[in-house]
Amino acid sequence: MTRRFQTLAWTAAECTYLLIVLGAVVRITGSGLGCGNHWPLCNGHLFPPLNDLPTVIEWSHRMVAAVVSLLVVGLALVGWRLTGSGSLEPGVRAAYTALVLLVIQVLLGAVTVKTGLTPALVVLHLATFITVLFGALTANLGATAACGGFPLCNGLIIPSGGPLAAIQWTHRLLAYALLAVVIWWVAREPRRGWLLLGLVLIQIGIAATMVELGFPGALQAAHAAVGAGVWAAVVGTALRPAAAPAAAAAASPPGPTPPYTR
Repeated sequence: MTRRFQTLAWTAAECTYLLIVLGAVVRITGSGLGCGNHWPLCNGHLFPPLNDLPTVIEWSHRMVAAVVSLLVVGLALVGWRLTGSGSLEPGVRAAYTALVLLVIQVLLGAVTVKTGLTPALVVLHLATFITVLFGALTANLGATAACGGFPLCNGLIIPSGGPLAAIQWTHRLLAYALLAVVIWWVAREPRRGWLLLGLVLIQIGIAATMVELGFPGALQAAHAAVGAGVWAAVVGTALRPAAAPAAAAAASPPGPTPPYTR
């Protein structure tokens, strides 16, 4: 990888970190609807009047997201120019994967706004994004094989293999946390999320097998493909209504019969 590509990758990662922090600020301050339910505009404007704090916070979050989007697109373009002979290095593949996942994440963000920012969906939105981000960093920075064994990292809960092992271990911990979030989601919504839960379990199974077999290319490709499937399942789960109105009415206990009065 060239220095330009590495610099752009690190810049994208740093701006993504800032985006995550701003996302937390949005949540903590309750500014998620500071731009109303308008997307991609903010209160119907590209540059809205910034006369209240929630609008300032949410609009700033969206502007940083736009910068991250440009960086990821630029990273993919630089990677495309580096392909030359047609062979894809791991960093370039990670850049392409990040671009695809960026599109899915933007769509999920739009759905989150349009559906009223339900807490479970916001948690799922953030957990999935962070997990995939560290997956891209793991592949791009050569940390794929930094942790031997599974589920621990080199047999340790706190690995001492340097920064690459720390990145790989962070990615694993986030995957475990994502699994916990999805289980929580299914517990809250028994009719929804089973496909997502199955995909996350398959993804972790592929990762474990990949580690034990020495990271064969076919399993690496499967890992990326199922990761994209997890994103698609998140979007599908967000778009699917919690229950059909008729089913919800049938499942509701009948109310008390009002007393007869003349």
